[in-house]
Amino acid sequence: MRFWFVLIALSLLLSGCGGRKAIVVVGGRAVNYNDYWQTMERYYGDDSLRWLIQHQLLLKANEEQKLVSDQEVEREYRNFLRQSGFEEEPQFLAFLARQGMTKEALLAQIKHSLILMRLIEQQTKVDDKTLEEFYQRNWVLFARPPTGEPPTVRYYLFRSPNRDALVKVKALIDKGEKIGDVAYDFYKDDPDMRSRRGEKIIALPLVADPHTPLPEPPTLLKILAQDAPINRLYGPAFIPEAKYWVLVKVIERRSPFVLPFEKIKDFVKTAYAQQFGPPPEQIFQQLAQKYGVVVRDPRYKFLEDEIRTRALLASPPAFQPPAEAPSLTRPPSQEGGRLEQREQSSE
Repeated sequence: MRFWFVLIALSLLLSGCGGRKAIVVVGGRAVNYNDYWQTMERYYGDDSLRWLIQHQLLLKANEEQKLVSDQEVEREYRNFLRQSGFEEEPQFLAFLARQGMTKEALLAQIKHSLILMRLIEQQTKVDDKTLEEFYQRNWVLFARPPTGEPPTVRYYLFRSPNRDALVKVKALIDKGEKIGDVAYDFYKDDPDMRSRRGEKIIALPLVADPHTPLPEPPTLLKILAQDAPINRLYGPAFIPEAKYWVLVKVIERRSPFVLPFEKIKDFVKTAYAQQFGPPPEQIFQQLAQKYGVVVRDPRYKFLEDEIRTRALLASPPAFQPPAEAPSLTRPPSQEGGRLEQREQSSE
């Protein structure tokens, strides 16, 4: 909550409102923007100034390295508008105004976040194999929408080592017999499939995991996922891995909502960097050492001393990715705990 108030103060500062303009009138007494700013500075001044210092460091880095363009910032702003549920920009701007925020302040915050993320990505050295393993272990991160529910397919299945048996089944269904009744008679030696009347629902695997058995052979999965048309019989088709024939009718197919790794590789790298890249404090420390920070106001001179002291005491090493592909269930912070335990035991 405190940080939100800091952002409100910054947004008002950036909006350029007149200092003597009344912000509220209480019992006939006006409280103007100068009064408001003084109060905000008194309670949140160091936080606000720290953010502004960080923001200027990021802008300086962006000026040198061309990390983020205005077009990218505008695109992210439009995405933010849509994700917030607003169809028209005027409605969104009215909502921002009620929060004490302006469009310019929001654009500044978006640019701030984008530049910081690019700098973190620069220092997150990771190979494609590690990225792909991260993608496989944490596919829920890339779900659209992020419900965590895998795509599914609902279908009728007839399978037999004898193709002619399926040709007869197809003929019966084509004549108008109900597919569930045909399946009930067909599976007289398979109680499970008979009770289902040949109907199945399976989750389509999002990635190939050698440690997890597939719900159906790969050739059949391909038929169910893309080859078989909806509500039409498909087959008989031979499944070489299982050495049997199948006749299928797909009733419902929910398209996979996670794109292939190669198509979202950059997005995966961003997510990886967010989880395992260097912390923002390290980035700001490096930028402060590179560009320098001079605080003129004696009330906040301690910020300059703080930066200088940390620069002398801390020389952070280059970030190294974990030796093993990380997962969200075992973040790197746990490694620090184990290291601390080993140090204590060695003492």
